[in-house]
Formats: sequence, structure tokens, C-alpha cells
Amino acid sequence: MIRLIATDLDDTILPEGTFDLNPEYFEVIRELKRKGILFVASSGRHSSSIRRLFRCVENDVVILAGNGSCVMYQGKTLDVKPLDYDLFLEVAAQMRRTDRGLILADHAECVWTDSEREDLISWIRDGYRVRLERCEDVMKLAPPILKVAMHVEGDAAKDTERFREMFRGRANIMAAGASWVDVVSNDADKGSALRGIQKIFGITREETAAFGDNGNDIGMLELAGLGYAVENARSEVKAAADEVIGPMREDSVLGVIRQWL
Repeated sequence: MIRLIATDLDDTILPEGTFDLNPEYFEVIRELKRKGILFVASSGRHSSSIRRLFRCVENDVVILAGNGSCVMYQGKTLDVKPLDYDLFLEVAAQMRRTDRGLILADHAECVWTDSEREDLISWIRDGYRVRLERCEDVMKLAPPILKVAMHVEGDAAKDTERFREMFRGRANIMAAGASWVDVVSNDADKGSALRGIQKIFGITREETAAFGDNGNDIGMLELAGLGYAVENARSEVKAAADEVIGPMREDSVLGVIRQWL
């Protein structure tokens, strides 16, 4: 019996960088709650974006934000894994050398940037609807920093591998969505965060189902008794999944959940 459903957001249940979520999800989440099934919204997004997306069912959703660096439920923080501050400074400095045009640093309450790229800033504020603030220099922000991210033009996989080589064994570095390189603490990822949620709520791996599309979802799929990849997922995610379902644009995750209800 499934008692926990964890799903990625961008390109798994809605188009990346949007709020275009099928409103039927909200009623399904309420029905899951009535049946004692926990719903986990898992994302590289900041918690402010996820909380706004699920505002009408916020008390029925566990928020797994920042690729596992922050877990919240009913307004309370269940777990937080900040990035080592000296390591954050090293990573941010290297990101700045790549000159991609946008660096984001997550604090618990908001995301900071010192970028002048108005096009990207507007997309983040209007698309992700994250609480984004400007600062003079992200490398002068006070700790704790939960995550640092860099936007790239095109596929983020190549830059992700380059950063993994530079910081191997010191940080968890992953491609998030199509165009983000995310860096979090070495002990933070969606898998370890899901393991913590399972422990808190007394739910086993066999009672867990998970959905994803990108490399940052693999750890989560591996900790689920049933792991699903959407059709538009990366090949390595499909390989890690128990089953490949239809694409995000067809609300395939919603279809699978409806079958359980």
C-alpha cells in the first residue's frame, strides 16, 4: 500500500519555471490526505516558490526544497542542511569566473542575487514566483547559505560535470531543470531528504512512490518502492526508474495517482 507520494515539479508535473499546474492536483492532494497518504512536493526551487504554488493545500503538503537542503511541513522546518560557508565562497567565485550572468544564493527566507540580467530576474520572479532579493555581492552574504545555483544557456549537464570535477567529494552538485547547476551540502539531496521524511512519518521504502525527470531526482527514485520517470526524462533517470510513464505535458503523474485513488 502506498502511504507517501513524492514528486519533482519542473518538467515532471508542470513546465519548468512556471506556475502552470493542473488545478486538479489540489483536489487529488486533499483526497490523498483524507486517505492518509502523504504528498511531498520535491524540487530544486526555493521553499517560497513551492509554498506559493501549493498555497491552497499548504498544510497537506510536505515541502522538500532546494534539492534536499530544506524540508518543511505545516509551517515548521523539519530539516535543514546548509552549505559550508567557505565552500560556498569557493563555488560562487568559480561560478563568477564562468560569467554565465546569474548566480543565486538561497537563504531560508529568500533567494539573493547580484545579477544585472533583468530578463532572467523577471523570469525567476514572474515564472518561479520565488521571493528574490537584490544584494551588492552574493559573496558578502551572511551564512547560512542553503544552496548556490548558476543559470546556463542550454543544457546544464556539461557545466554540472565540470563543477563536479572541481569540487568532487566536497559538495553535491547536480543539474536541476534544463538550465541550472545547483550546489548543496554533500549530505543534502532529494534522496537523503526523502529518507528523513520516511523516518519522521514512519513510512517504509515499499510504501513510497516517487516521480522525476532529472538527475537530481535519481536518489529519490532509488528510495521509493515504486520509482517513475516521465517520458521526457533524461536517459539516466529512466534507467533508474521502475517504470517510464507518459510525458509531463499529458499530466501522466496525475493519471498514475488517480489510479491509486
